[in-house]
Amino acid sequence: MSERRASDDARTSEARAIVRRLIDAGEGLPDSVRRDIVDLSDAAVLPLLEILEDASLALGNAPGGGEAPVHAARLLGELRAARAVEAMLGVLNRTDPLDLLHDQLLESLPEIGASVVEPALRAYAANDAHDFRTSVASVLARAGVRDDRVFTVLLETLKAEPSHGAGDLAEYGDERAVPHLSRAFDDQGIVESDSPLANQDLVELRAAIEELGGSLTPAQDEKYARALEPAERWRRQMRAALESREAARRRTRPGRNDPCWCGSTKKYKKCHLVADQNHASTDGAR
Repeated sequence: MSERRASDDARTSEARAIVRRLIDAGEGLPDSVRRDIVDLSDAAVLPLLEILEDASLALGNAPGGGEAPVHAARLLGELRAARAVEAMLGVLNRTDPLDLLHDQLLESLPEIGASVVEPALRAYAANDAHDFRTSVASVLARAGVRDDRVFTVLLETLKAEPSHGAGDLAEYGDERAVPHLSRAFDDQGIVESDSPLANQDLVELRAAIEELGGSLTPAQDEKYARALEPAERWRRQMRAALESREAARRRTRPGRNDPCWCGSTKKYKKCHLVADQNHASTDGAR
């Protein structure tokens, strides 16, 4: 028994030493390191969790620039590490939705598959924090498991966060969601704003409806066109600004051997000189 325990301890120490190479890997994980860790299979899970749960390793001034936990999360997903799910959900709960680690967990947890569903449903029920529930719903939508409890969670997300809920329901792929999405579209008001993203909820709802095989009614089409007016105004303004800037550059032409105004780094004579001359000739003729 002691010999077996010593052998297990030695294997654990070896695995931990290999996995800790993640800490100094930096932003790009070398493929050789990834292969060595994946080859460890289940033996890599505990050392990877140690890195994932070490908050100090996620700091920008940590070795490797704080990337080690992100690599650990990615590899746990690749290993389909079912026994890591609850710990990964715990880290998901503690991370900011804008963090790279949060995004990586949203990608890695669904890769684990059906084993993620029960722990994720328990975590959703036990935590009423809006951001966490929205994140867990995204995980459940992408886990590849059809379950009415998951569908209910996604409908709750649709009510609380139409844009996220629409995307998750489209990812889940159940056409039963179409009537719910259509009602959400009708309930969503048009925001009067100059922001091109003012009515993004309606954009996401329409995309989900169509992805699941539905379509907008004529009244909804009219509403959608009105909702897109701020975005269309913004696009027209941007096109006008770009055309004005290009025209200004062309009016102040560089010398033949100077860098071209378009930013290509080529000499003007080898880039836009001929086109500008032709443009000028056409304008003169007009």
